[in-house]
Amino acid sequence: MSHLPALEASLELAVTRSGDPQPAIYARLFALHPAMEAEFWRDGSGRIRGEMLARSFEMVLDLAAPHAPEGGQGIGGWGSAFLGTEAVTHDAYGIPRAVFADFLPIMAGVIRDTCGDGFTPAMAAAWDLVLDRAAATLAALPGSSMEARVIDVDDVLPPRDERGIFFPMR
Repeated sequence: MSHLPALEASLELAVTRSGDPQPAIYARLFALHPAMEAEFWRDGSGRIRGEMLARSFEMVLDLAAPHAPEGGQGIGGWGSAFLGTEAVTHDAYGIPRAVFADFLPIMAGVIRDTCGDGFTPAMAAAWDLVLDRAAATLAALPGSSMEARVIDVDDVLPPRDERGIFFPMR
């Protein structure tokens, strides 16, 4: 059984009822994690948030689709790989993994609340599946210390006297 039609129906209903969900999703993220608003300091136009949200919706749709042979419910699509990659990328930005993990449940909550009484049990089951698959993907990743990543060039480049002309000299 594919949960994709119910998930798509929830997104269509939410957009029909309130238009672009981006402002509500980020308002909820910033209410839950106020420090995250400062992370978007370069995003005066909202384009970065929009791109991030568009990719997240693509990932959600993939996580709702069956991927195992014979229509099973495996986690084999690109969505789980994308989620894992983005988790590690956000680790490098210094975003705590717990904050990163809250984003999809926030998206689901905004869609559910926007759909209101039109949010069906099938839609709930589809979102539950997506959230379960996302949680399983994140749980399978190695942990993150959440320490700031500081790279000293001397740690990654050959010793100064062996660098030759290809590496900048200080």
